Amino acid sequence: MLLPKQMTCALLLSVLSFGTAMGQPFEEGERSMSKGVHSSFLIDFQIGEADAIADLWVDYQKDFDARKPKPNKAGEYFGDNAEIEAISDNTIDIYSTVQSKKPAPGATVTIWFDLGGAYLSSATHPDRMEGARNWLQGFRDFVLKEYAEEALEAEEDKLKEMEKVLKDARKTEENVAGEIKDMEKELAELKKQLASAKKETEMKADAVSKQKQIVDQAKAKTKSLKN
Repeated sequence: MLLPKQMTCALLLSVLSFGTAMGQPFEEGERSMSKGVHSSFLIDFQIGEADAIADLWVDYQKDFDARKPKPNKAGEYFGDNAEIEAISDNTIDIYSTVQSKKPAPGATVTIWFDLGGAYLSSATHPDRMEGARNWLQGFRDFVLKEYAEEALEAEEDKLKEMEKVLKDARKTEENVAGEIKDMEKELAELKKQLASAKKETEMKADAVSKQKQIVDQAKAKTKSLKN
């Protein structure tokens, strides 16, 4: 997994949008490496983890036929004989480091291009800088695309789970609505039975009242006969 769990898609997209709007300068400077101090270029990533970005960096170099782009004893990645026509007609040796920015997200990738006796720089190779920056931009876009695709996949998985939950909720709603409908039918039937029972009760009560009158009259007649 490239994307840290704590980074939401919204946050990632905001970082990507910011990077797209601001561009990437690929800061050039003389920096120390295993072969001395030479001109280098820096790519600053504000997302991801160093290990994941390093893996993508290796993959990107392999696309340009760089052999054995893996860390050497100095902790540098060495890509042997890369073929980057945008920079040189000859093969290029690429030295690089990938350093974590923890506790902040992201990593810095420092890159030295050994053209064979000279290291690429804007001072000595101004005609090659556009191709170099385009190539570096290609790597930056490659990394951001990988993170964006993973963020999209995570959000799609989240959507699928939410849709499943919604489907279950709708099913529950339908079941409850069906139970209510059945209960309403039963209630309507009970109301009919209640109306019938009330009518029957009223008839019985009227009959009892009349019978009481008959009993009272019989009592009165019996009492008069005794006297």
